[in-house]
Amino acid sequence: MALSEEVLQTIAFAEAHGYDKLNRFPAKQTREMMKLAPPNPNPTPVAQVINTITAKDNIPIRIYIPEGDGPFPVVSYFHGGGFVLMSLDTHDEICRQICANTSAVVMSADYKLAPEHPYPAGPESCVTATLWMIENAHRYQGIPERMAVAGDSAGGYMALYVAQKLTAAGVKLKAQFATYPVTDHYTADHPSWDENRKGYVLTAQLMQWFWDSFLIDPAGFEEASILRSKDFSGLPPALMMTANYDPLRDEGKAYADKLKAVGVDTVYKNYENTHGFFGMGTMGQEAMRMASEFLKAKLNS
Repeated sequence: MALSEEVLQTIAFAEAHGYDKLNRFPAKQTREMMKLAPPNPNPTPVAQVINTITAKDNIPIRIYIPEGDGPFPVVSYFHGGGFVLMSLDTHDEICRQICANTSAVVMSADYKLAPEHPYPAGPESCVTATLWMIENAHRYQGIPERMAVAGDSAGGYMALYVAQKLTAAGVKLKAQFATYPVTDHYTADHPSWDENRKGYVLTAQLMQWFWDSFLIDPAGFEEASILRSKDFSGLPPALMMTANYDPLRDEGKAYADKLKAVGVDTVYKNYENTHGFFGMGTMGQEAMRMASEFLKAKLNS
């Protein structure tokens, strides 16, 4: 299938800004460069934005409160960035849109990044942040019993990881949403890794660098691969999205298939786009609407 003009423009933009070559620089240097990006000139309005920190582990979080009269349901959102990059600021607009579209309080967690904090520090800090939000939701007009988890790319991994851990601990979530998530170690060699190895923003080489930064001990790849978890039963309803021209496409679909196989209410959607499109361009906004409608319906059911 020929690539659409939107996808071609996305690829050209990514290549022009070096987004497909992030592994060529030390992580700290890239993070500092990202801080120089100009602020969003027209952020989606919400009623209030609060920056705070968790009592346990001192995890910075940002809380978005929607317009209207609360209390509101809650979404815990985790940013992408290959376990290594990105921040509260890089995903500020995505969180604002989800907050406004769903009329839910959104908590964005600045979880621990690799390589300084290798697995399982990052995902466990996401669990800690989510539990903190459940305990403190009422302080921000949130309803802790009506919470969903969500994220993109490595943040999708975090959301799915949190859903697994909280479900195992007896904490009931209303929904989980992940777009183009990481779910399996690259040694699994899913067909999409070969099909989309290079030329589509997220290269296989870059994703391998992300994994090697995240997982210091390669012997732990089985444990760290959430697709290889033993039990998917009892997990909350799920919306799983993938990008067709993405090394991660097949592992995202495989996760959705495992959820469906045990009876979890699951919607799967594959977009004819590249990794990182969520919230951007025509398809990205369509995906945002779909995700927002799914979250709003499940949070209020």
